[in-house]
Amino acid sequence: MQEEQTPDLSQMNRPLSTQEVSRYLGLCERQVLRMVHNGQIPAKKFGHNWYYSPRKIAQLVGMLDQ
Repeated sequence: MQEEQTPDLSQMNRPLSTQEVSRYLGLCERQVLRMVHNGQIPAKKFGHNWYYSPRKIAQLVGMLDQ
């Protein structure tokens, strides 16, 4: 079985979806959205969808790994 590699978030040029962020952080989507509403994860809402800066999520992942 081949292990799935996580792309380097800081090199991505497009915003991430809630689903992608939940996979990177190892959380369910509902918990990610709860953290957005609590100000723990920075995000912007366009229409009905939330979008996340790959660089900011990479920083968050780095802080969680420490």
